[in-house]
Amino acid sequence: MEYVLVAIVVAGFLAYIYKKFSIPDLIARKRVSRAAQNAELIKVLLDLEDEPLDELFKLYKEQFGENAARYARHTYRKWKAGEVRPNRQTFNRFLLYLPQVMSFDLKCEVLRELREAYCAKDNYNLTVHTDDWKETLAPLVQSIITKANDAELPQKLLKRLHWLAGDDMQIAREILAQSQTRQSLDALSMLGEEFSNIERLLDNTNGTGKVTHVLGLPLGTITLNIRGRSENGR
Repeated sequence: MEYVLVAIVVAGFLAYIYKKFSIPDLIARKRVSRAAQNAELIKVLLDLEDEPLDELFKLYKEQFGENAARYARHTYRKWKAGEVRPNRQTFNRFLLYLPQVMSFDLKCEVLRELREAYCAKDNYNLTVHTDDWKETLAPLVQSIITKANDAELPQKLLKRLHWLAGDDMQIAREILAQSQTRQSLDALSMLGEEFSNIERLLDNTNGTGKVTHVLGLPLGTITLNIRGRSENGR
């Protein structure tokens, strides 16, 4: 009798699982998930600056006609806001077909947006003094630069967007890495004048003051808690 009861319970559980996670249901969930992924990618693409975005819509009009381009321009704000999910045709046009006719500069911009959206960002919190900030900060900035240059887009994304593996995109990645390295080093060097002003400000607080400064870098942010001169520097 006990075996019969166990069998009935197991059968009921299996029936529940089948009903809740039936094959049609799983297929529908997968479709929703893919639609959400498409919407996220379209949103990333449409976060471009005005000039490359205008170039993108110009290409769209040339390739797919005025009516299609008008529809795309009319609804792209809703795509960005997540109010409307782009259908498969729209996704394919923007992220599979258009790259074949994009300029190299536009591909670089798209690559930059994709890396900012999908490569992991690190946030650091660092306490420095006005007389030792460079020695403390420089190694961390260099570490962020190295990590940013080595960062890879997710494999699932690369499999979907085959054009990202093209030779021209490898060149674009190298150019982008050089640009971001220069941007990070420039941000570090520009801090010198700011720290001079901060030091004068903290000198009037009798050693009790603190200034917070956020240094934004590609794929990383450093929050600096700046205090007056260190004990060794006094």
